[in-house]
Parts: sequence; C-alpha cells; structure tokens
Amino acid sequence: MKISFLLSFLLVGTLTVISQTQVISDGETTGLNWWTAGSAGGIDYWDNPSKDDVNQTDKAITVWINNGDSDFTGGGISDLNISTSTYKSISVLIYKKINGTVRLELQDSENSVTEFVTQEYTSAGNWQKLEFQIPASLEKITTLLVAPHFVDTNASPIDTGIDDANRMWWDELVASSTITTSIADDVVNTDIVSTQIYSLNGHLLEVLKDNASVYDTSLPKGIYILKKIDSLGAATVSKSVKTH
Repeated sequence: MKISFLLSFLLVGTLTVISQTQVISDGETTGLNWWTAGSAGGIDYWDNPSKDDVNQTDKAITVWINNGDSDFTGGGISDLNISTSTYKSISVLIYKKINGTVRLELQDSENSVTEFVTQEYTSAGNWQKLEFQIPASLEKITTLLVAPHFVDTNASPIDTGIDDANRMWWDELVASSTITTSIADDVVNTDIVSTQIYSLNGHLLEVLKDNASVYDTSLPKGIYILKKIDSLGAATVSKSVKTH
C-alpha cells in the first residue's frame, strides 16, 4: 500500500500545518525600515553572527542595548498591514549570548489597541525560533516592536560579565496563518469549534462541530487524520486510531 506524504510526517511525530505566510522582515531585502526603540544604540544589518541549522541567512538585524535600560529596548517597524483574519501567529529568530524573555509589542493604530506577547529564549549563543500567538483583540497589526531582552524593571541590567552580552540579534520575522503544533493522539482544546476528519490519502470524510472524535462517526476501524479549528482560526492536526 502506498504510504501518503501526510502519513510519513505523522510517523516522524511532528507536523507543521501548511499555511499562508507573510515575511515582515528578513534583514536583507524585506522590512529594513526598523527604528530604534528605547535606549538601543542604533539598528544595524550585519553578517549573521552564527550560521547554524536554524538560520543560514547571510544578514540579520542587530542592536546594542545599553545596560540598565533594557526593559523595553529594541527595534520597531511601522507601516504594516497584517490582517488577523488571515494571520494568527508571528515567528522570529533570536540570537544573543544570554537567556531571557523576548517581548513583542503589537499595535493596531487604526483601532487604538496595543497588546504585548512574550516567549522565553533558552538557547544562549544559538539561534532560536520563537512563535507568538496574535491576540484576538487585534483586527490588524500596523506597528510591531521587538524587545530582545525584556525585563520587568530597569533594576535588572544585562550581565556584562559575558562578552557581547549587550548585542542582540533578530531575523526572519514572519506572520503565519497557523500556529505550529506537535502531533498528539489526543488533542484537548476547550475552544475547538469544528473537527475535520480526513483519510490518510487526504480526502475529507466528515466535518463535525466542536471537539469531536472518530468515535462520533460511523466510520470503520482505521487510522484517520483529525484537523481541529479553534475559535481564533488556528488549526491543530493529529492522527487518531479507531479500534472498534
């Protein structure tokens, strides 16, 4: 029996849902109009400090953050038009010499709404991809600010005992219509609004309301692909085995 492309992904154990993407900034040809936020020492576009499996591009965006003023310092980019009816998450590659919180400030200037989202950078000395879910309160994103080393107070300066600890980098800022998830046999989400059930060769078999399972159908025993859509439009895909 021919093993489908989708099933081969499932056997690995991780699946990224095919999605629509929009490159916001890549440090080379797109989105180069960053401006300094906070006390940063100016925005630069330099050679990638450490090419690795996560980031092989030649250039990246960098900023020097002054010690003692690191709470919201970084870069901002304006004149965006990222519709949240299409895009549900934003990913960015981060490189720095110290671990810590990274914050995005997302502004919808047309509706006077600002939201803050954070993720933890845990790969000091390496590139790490961080993904941020876009809050539902935003209709669109017109301005975005990156704080590569966010702390809650100016009383937490950067540890200057580490060489180049004040130099922060980011790259490949991308908006996506989906949120990357890992495969799990059981997907639990109280906000699921619909469940689509597919055969292994990709044929849509049934569409059910809410957080349904294969046992809510009359389908025969077998392995199926479940695509669950939540109230924000994000999709989670998993495999499910019906045994009786």
